[in-house]
Amino acid sequence: MYLKKGLHICSDLSTIAEQLAINNGTMLATIETGLNYHGGSYIPKREWRKLEFAEEQILIADQKNTDFRRSIYIGDIPQNLKESFLSLGLQECTQLDQVYPKMKEDEAAVKTINEELDTFLHPFSSTKNYKFHRITRAMPNRETITCHYIDEEFIYIGLHIDQSKRFTPHTAHKSGNRISINLSKETRHLAFTNLSLIQVFNMVKEKTGLAGNEVNPDNIAHLFFKHYPDYPVIRIEQKPYQYYIAPTDNFFHDATTLGNKEIDITIVYTGVFDRAGIHN
Repeated sequence: MYLKKGLHICSDLSTIAEQLAINNGTMLATIETGLNYHGGSYIPKREWRKLEFAEEQILIADQKNTDFRRSIYIGDIPQNLKESFLSLGLQECTQLDQVYPKMKEDEAAVKTINEELDTFLHPFSSTKNYKFHRITRAMPNRETITCHYIDEEFIYIGLHIDQSKRFTPHTAHKSGNRISINLSKETRHLAFTNLSLIQVFNMVKEKTGLAGNEVNPDNIAHLFFKHYPDYPVIRIEQKPYQYYIAPTDNFFHDATTLGNKEIDITIVYTGVFDRAGIHN
């Protein structure tokens, strides 16, 4: 399938086009991936290529004229904030369970980071409506990283929407968004489809003939990938100390650490970030 117009990517990075790749669709996740996936989960196919010019024109938009409820923004954090994170020594952690204790070693540094983060985040939100969500930790070399711990076992879910609150495909764009900062040594990737949930909803209804009330946030990912396995997935590089802002309730996505050797660490805030890029 060809790429449709949908969510845009916005950035002041001169390398933004070079940080993007595209594939030819998704595949059903199986045990052969080496991970235990929930039944009916889908992951991106591994054959990636650079975008053609026409695809760049569809995806990359001028940040001044975009709706950040339907866009992904990526940029570099300020140098002072980067240096403060580096001072924590998280890059010395080689195991997931070392991250939280490491952060507690220097409470003064953490306090400084919290103050600098607030200064950094404030201009992004016209309502100042956001909050700390969590520090995420993930293993390297994973097709996708989002999982749930069920019955003493990690169950991965593949490409998904976050469902941070109750919504329908028609109201998902009102859920707000999140900012995620890469604190790892290595580049991680965000894999996603560039379609909003209402676009997906309409495509699923057209293909399946299901009534509107039969397509909901719980089954929409499975229905879409089952019936549109050839719709391309986009992959964007998130280099160390780069951040992205994305409406993760409103499009299918997951991070991937495939090929990495170091543990993956991010800090995440959620809320209403609607003025991305004004730092630059």
